[in-house]
Amino acid sequence: MIPLSLRNRPFLPIATERLTLRPLLKEDRQVIAGLANDRRVAEKTARIPFPYTLQDADNFIAQSQKNLHKGTQVILGIVRRDDNTFLGVAGLEEEIGYWLGVEYWGQGYGKEAMKALVHFAFSTLQQERLEGSALEVNIASRRIMEGLGFQQTGTKELSSLAFEGKKPGVTYTLLRKDFLDHYHAIKRPILWVVAAALINEKGELLLAERPKGTRMAGVWELPGGKMEIGETPENALIRELKEELNIDVREEDLEPLNFASYRYDTFHLIMPLYLCCKWEGNLHGVEGQRLVWTTYPEMVHYPIPPADISITHCLSDILKKQGIWT
Repeated sequence: MIPLSLRNRPFLPIATERLTLRPLLKEDRQVIAGLANDRRVAEKTARIPFPYTLQDADNFIAQSQKNLHKGTQVILGIVRRDDNTFLGVAGLEEEIGYWLGVEYWGQGYGKEAMKALVHFAFSTLQQERLEGSALEVNIASRRIMEGLGFQQTGTKELSSLAFEGKKPGVTYTLLRKDFLDHYHAIKRPILWVVAAALINEKGELLLAERPKGTRMAGVWELPGGKMEIGETPENALIRELKEELNIDVREEDLEPLNFASYRYDTFHLIMPLYLCCKWEGNLHGVEGQRLVWTTYPEMVHYPIPPADISITHCLSDILKKQGIWT
């Protein structure tokens, strides 16, 4: 169950190194039907029938969209970001799980998607536990679960719409406490960055895209950057906005709003966020990065770093109270 605070909100796509996890769209029907209409895929899941038709895909997408809006489950498409290829589906329901088209097996996509979903569940949704299961013979999925810290809790007979009867399966559990304990057992450097919510006269928010050749290329983020030794967050942000966007901002025009504290694998991110509605200069991407002015509902089209998701929802609440967003 998604917390009440995320119900009726736009779902902000989750970006990983190679992937974007985003809500299912009606235009995904053909590719979902094509990937799922394979006995090797269907037999590894509980709810994919075989054969799988376009009508099955339509029903699945419609129900997923409805439940995501209501906040009762999260079903997301797994998309390879560099070429926008739809690979499969990942979900948080009674259990966490995923499936991929056969041609995408064995390339690390399942693990990458599942890791992102685990972090989202514990860091953003603040869930206390995750349950999962896999067929006993599904070694790939079992290795992913165990590699992410899930503990085997027992066995049970698993059924599927794609085969008759039941087959032996393995059940898993991961507690948020254990997830956090594992994270804190390894010391990581603290990375301090600072970001700006730049709002124009139309009430639109500025996002910048990470260019090709950079880490997590194609991800959209709030402008800003790393704080240098001895810099205050305000001075660092003024410098970064000049270097990135060629605009001049005064410290008195920066309003501190909130901050993000997020657990990445190799570092811990601390990111103060400032509201800025006044600046001078010809705003453009100095480093050739693409820029977009967007609204909160339209952010569903822009994959953002996982650390930015919660703070963007908080930003929306603040701007609504100030009358900037409706």
